[in-house]
Amino acid sequence: MHRLAFAMLALPMLAGCQAAATKPDLRPIAVVEMPPPPPLWRTRIAQADMPRLENLPASWRQLYENVRAPVRKLQGAVLDPDAGQPHPALPPGSYRCRTLHLKPGPAGRALVQPSPAGFCYISASNEPKDDAPLGLAKQTGTDIVAGYVFPDGKRYVFLGARQAKPGANDIGYGNPGARDVVGMVERFGTFRWRLAVPGALPGSVDVYELTPVPADVQPKG
Repeated sequence: MHRLAFAMLALPMLAGCQAAATKPDLRPIAVVEMPPPPPLWRTRIAQADMPRLENLPASWRQLYENVRAPVRKLQGAVLDPDAGQPHPALPPGSYRCRTLHLKPGPAGRALVQPSPAGFCYISASNEPKDDAPLGLAKQTGTDIVAGYVFPDGKRYVFLGARQAKPGANDIGYGNPGARDVVGMVERFGTFRWRLAVPGALPGSVDVYELTPVPADVQPKG
C-alpha cells in the first residue's frame, strides 16, 4: 500500500520534470551585427587630407556667398555648392572641361577666374566591384590633374595629383611631394558634372566643369 501511494505521488513530479525538459528556452539571444565596411576611398586617403576634404564644402560656400550676384548668375549652377543632385554616376568617355578658380579678392569679395576649356577623360575600372573607382584625367589645357574617383553615395571622392604637363598621369596620389589633390565629383544637371578641389592658393577652390562630348570630337591620343 505504501509503495502504491509513493508511486502515485511520484507521477506528478515526473510529469513536471518532463514538461520542464521540453519547454522552449525563451531567454533573449543577443545578435551582434557587423558594421558595413567603410567606403573604399577611406582606406586610401591620407589622414592629413581628411580635413581638406571635410572643409571643402564650407570653404566653397563661403567663397560663393562673396561672389557678386551678376557673376553667379552668369556661371549658373556649376558654381553653386548646393546644386549637387542624386545619381552621380559618371559614364566613361571623353568630356569637355573648363576650370573656374574661386579665390578671395579685395574688400571681402570672391573672384572667379575661368581657365580655357580642355578635355578630360573618364576611364572604366577593371575591378568587378560596385565601389570600384573610375579614372579621371585632364588631357589638355591647364590645371592638369589625374587620379581616381570613388563612389560615395550622392557624390564621388577624388584622390589624385597635379601633373607636370598636359596628357600626363604618371604622378599618383600619395607619392612624395606637394602635388596631392583631394576633392569631390557631383552631378549638378542633366549630363553635367563637376569636380571641386581645394585650389593651389590658400583659401581658394577650383571647380572643373565636365560635359560629355562625342567620341569623334575627343583629342587624338
